[in-house]
Amino acid sequence: MRKFYNRGDLLDSTTEFILKKMSNPTERRPHILLITTDQQRSDCLGINGNHEVETPNLDALARNGVNFRKGYVTCPVCIPARRTLISGMSPDSHGLRRYLDGVDFDPPATLPGCLKEVGYQTELIGKLHLHPQGKRYGFDNITLSETANWRPDHPHQKRNDYVRWLQEKGVTRHPTFQGIGSNSRLSAPWGMDDTLHWNQWVTDETVKLFQQRRDPTCPLFLHLSFFHPHPPFIPLKHYFDRYLEKDLSGPVIGEWAKQGEDARAAPDAVAGPFDEGTMKRAKAAYYALINHIDDCIAHILEQWTNLPDVGNDPLYIIFSSDHGEMLGDHHLFRKSQGYEASAHVPFFLSGINVDLPSMETDDFVSWEDVAPTLLDLAGVVIPPSMDGRSLVSYLDGKEPDDAPDHIFGQCFGRFANLWVVNERWKYIWFAKTNEEQLFDLQNDPRETRDLSGTNTENLQAMRKIMEGHVSGREDVTFDESALSPCANQPPKVFWPN
Repeated sequence: MRKFYNRGDLLDSTTEFILKKMSNPTERRPHILLITTDQQRSDCLGINGNHEVETPNLDALARNGVNFRKGYVTCPVCIPARRTLISGMSPDSHGLRRYLDGVDFDPPATLPGCLKEVGYQTELIGKLHLHPQGKRYGFDNITLSETANWRPDHPHQKRNDYVRWLQEKGVTRHPTFQGIGSNSRLSAPWGMDDTLHWNQWVTDETVKLFQQRRDPTCPLFLHLSFFHPHPPFIPLKHYFDRYLEKDLSGPVIGEWAKQGEDARAAPDAVAGPFDEGTMKRAKAAYYALINHIDDCIAHILEQWTNLPDVGNDPLYIIFSSDHGEMLGDHHLFRKSQGYEASAHVPFFLSGINVDLPSMETDDFVSWEDVAPTLLDLAGVVIPPSMDGRSLVSYLDGKEPDDAPDHIFGQCFGRFANLWVVNERWKYIWFAKTNEEQLFDLQNDPRETRDLSGTNTENLQAMRKIMEGHVSGREDVTFDESALSPCANQPPKVFWPN
């Protein structure tokens, strides 16, 4: 259910909450590492069943903690998701339900702000993607690069500390000189020295923080925010070659998708059909970027554990991604959709020098839960503005009884869609065309057959759940008499002709 607050009341109550100390004032608060990637699907970790991509380090971390196999982002596109991450607020609460840059964001409480108030050194390295650019939202310091692209004339992304670092090293060439854009399905190997790649830069900056800028007298909160595997798909050559040599599977094409192949679609097109060769190369580059990140994380954690003053200090780690990537599945590309490839993300809680159960769960979690969980781990009472729940109770090795029975998601714009997923069913409603789809995830986890035209009973049940989330809203009208089941045919929202 949506929660509405008076901002002044929230500011007063938030101050009261975050100033509360742990019950034992001499207790050392744990260090916290929040690692996020950008545009990484849930099924792109080995531990989540992918036998093509190599992620041994992340898999080991996940095995040594709690792996949430049903992690979702409730608005699967960059800025709304990142608002949710930093504030713990749902899209309905923080007010952004689509990709829209240049909009000020001033939440009543933030994860880094709450941690800073109780004595943490709070740092961000990598992507933040909030407005105005440079606002710290409670971080003591931000080392900022929203993208591997250099955009000096962009109205909202002029600052890029990565590009500044390249220039300090005498590199004046554009880092994406291949001409591959930030939403392109095209791919090419990285064309400069390996040490200049974006992944390597953010890794080196993190190690510098550990060794040179860290305050040893207080706990550290670091948001390590990777821009990749978001396009441009320009991995290091030896990683790219590794996956080009593999016999990778092609995209999953549902019965309901437009069939055939067509290489003429624009490089950044959302809907195909796409030719399989281009998409297989895109997958190879995408996997290569993930593999590189996996190795980077291993190096970062090795450097952390080698710090002489860390010793037995507890470190908690959450790993997740802001949304997935369709990657040619159903002849769709990019994100923003309620399909599993787009909205379902990796999500696990692990750590170093902490006692954690080794377990997996199918309970639903979302990005609303990240901030409450990390505040709870730090001994900070969760501010009332946060919509999510703490996941700390899972550290007892049991599944608590407060897990939601479904997730509601939405993303507006050209392909406005709202969706509901429960233990078995996925319902998608396209608000502009009133089309709808229904998938049986238990028997069809890759969403290849749309049952909206045949399974009336479950379609009606999922409609009622959707109606509970959107009734009373002024921006959409959910009129059952106007709904049009796609009935396993291509949605007109993607293929109007």
